[in-house]
Amino acid sequence: MPLRTHLIPLLLLLLSPSSQRRPFSRALGVARRSRRRTALGARARASMVPPGDAHAASAAPFRIGYVSDVEGHWDYFLEYVERSNVLDWEDAPTSAPIASTDVKFQRLALVGPDSHFVFGGDAVDKGPGDIRLVRALVGLKKRYPDRVHLLVGNRDLNKIRLPSELSRADMARPIDEIGGPFWDPKAPSLREYMEQLQEERGESSIDELNSRPERLRYMLKHTLGCPDTFEFRREEMQLLTQIYGHYPPSTDTHDAIPMPVNLQRVNSDSSEISDEEVVDSFIYEVKSPEGSLHQYLQSASIAAVVGNTVFVHGAIDRLTAKFVPALDTKFQIPQTPPPPFDEPHLSPPIDGSFIDDVHEWVDALNEYMRHGMRDFVDRPEWNAERNSRGGESLLAIQNRPAMWGRSVVCNSYADGGVIHTLEAAEEKREKALRNAQQQTNPLAFEGIASNVMDPLPAQWLLDQGFKRVVVGHKPTGDCPAILHSSYTGLEVVSVDTSFSHRRDMKNRDSSLKFGAFRGDAIAVVEIMGEDKHNNALVTSGVLACGTDYCNLYPVLGNSSGEQASSEVGDPCLGKKLPGGWWVKAAVPPNYHLTRGSGRLVEYDVRPIAEVQEMLTS
Repeated sequence: MPLRTHLIPLLLLLLSPSSQRRPFSRALGVARRSRRRTALGARARASMVPPGDAHAASAAPFRIGYVSDVEGHWDYFLEYVERSNVLDWEDAPTSAPIASTDVKFQRLALVGPDSHFVFGGDAVDKGPGDIRLVRALVGLKKRYPDRVHLLVGNRDLNKIRLPSELSRADMARPIDEIGGPFWDPKAPSLREYMEQLQEERGESSIDELNSRPERLRYMLKHTLGCPDTFEFRREEMQLLTQIYGHYPPSTDTHDAIPMPVNLQRVNSDSSEISDEEVVDSFIYEVKSPEGSLHQYLQSASIAAVVGNTVFVHGAIDRLTAKFVPALDTKFQIPQTPPPPFDEPHLSPPIDGSFIDDVHEWVDALNEYMRHGMRDFVDRPEWNAERNSRGGESLLAIQNRPAMWGRSVVCNSYADGGVIHTLEAAEEKREKALRNAQQQTNPLAFEGIASNVMDPLPAQWLLDQGFKRVVVGHKPTGDCPAILHSSYTGLEVVSVDTSFSHRRDMKNRDSSLKFGAFRGDAIAVVEIMGEDKHNNALVTSGVLACGTDYCNLYPVLGNSSGEQASSEVGDPCLGKKLPGGWWVKAAVPPNYHLTRGSGRLVEYDVRPIAEVQEMLTS
């Protein structure tokens, strides 16, 4: 059975007035015993409040659930919900005609009157569940508009390209006019891709290959980083066609998510889906008002605030803090000079604006999102000169070169599975910034990590009462990468386990439960406490080695400037050891450590006492 968090009673105790508390040592002992358990049985909700505590029982604790970068991995999301203390499924009867009786219909629901949920972006691309996942999230947002926040990631926003680049007008253009992606000079052009296909398939002419399906396959593989997505979409369309009898399903079904009861029977009658139908699906889902991704983008935000925590997909760093791009920003190499990267706030930007108030900054970013979607709806394809299309600003904000490195969607802290880079990576970042400034080269920003230790953005947030930033976007190994609040005063949480399978364990008992890249790892991130300003981070799940974990971090102070409590939470998690190792998870009697750079991630296990001595010596 999945691991459940039994730490809420402890949080309520520690956040209550001191006169109402039991002795702390006794409470901590309970928490430690709970953390050692690797299988906590059925849902923990029955034990979320201390037995006999009428006050706690009548007022559910404040909770935020967070997950990001699911990327169409439907089975992963189902497991996440099973482990969540914030989300659950409930029956959702539908009156729409159903072709298969081996299906039940459900919808997502929040658990508790003061529960909130944030999806951190990147809902689609790398699994056969894009449509169902997005439908489930949009349905949840519609039912709880003030307590559910859907953020946009680059994988969500970049699909805005499809209606224009697969239009009849673009298909009529000579392929030599269509170059490779401006942000990746190493990627092949469309002609180079077609010539390779011609050689592989023995075709006599490239013209025979210049079809919408091949153009889409080229885009997915070489410009969007998801070469398997075309077949994943076909697989999901087959399933939905078997269930409903046709695709796309009628709008009556949008709030009810099909859950096959007998998957073997549902899949036994395979429906033929042509390549052209797959292309039509990609365009329909992002362009049609009834499309799943279209509705997600209409409901989504670039940033969200819940209490003392700010959420974005990428990073709030020296370049993105306070910055809001101009509404007419283009998806191209910038035509404006680079900003001063060392001290970006000394003068107003010529290609946007600075907003000092964090709440107003978040509101302005989200208005930028809404403006971009209105523009996309009005003109989803190119103009006659092919120099403008709707939604151009949204394509720009998910592309670091187009933003001169100021993309709150695509900048990232994580590198090599940890929250802060090794010295070599830090030198790479500084060199890239100099290159961008001196050589006017926006491509220099590709592949560098933001400095999570930078006091400038941290102090900006702290001065306005914020204590935590939560992001996704960049893989963090097999569990969240976290910066302890003792470094800058700000707790930073980075969560993306999309590349978490350990290659060094290929000869061990690893089931690859969630695919060849995710492996067995799953992460559940929740923020729990008495209210939105007094709360603590709890991370739980399964490491790549198959070990369950459940970790509690310090209770963060409230908006009046109170510091993090030293009375609760593991004091070593989220801290750096000599040799570049970071303390990522506690599974008594050991800590699990990670270090790395780029795509290289190393793992180690050391006794808790040894790590504690290293941090105090």
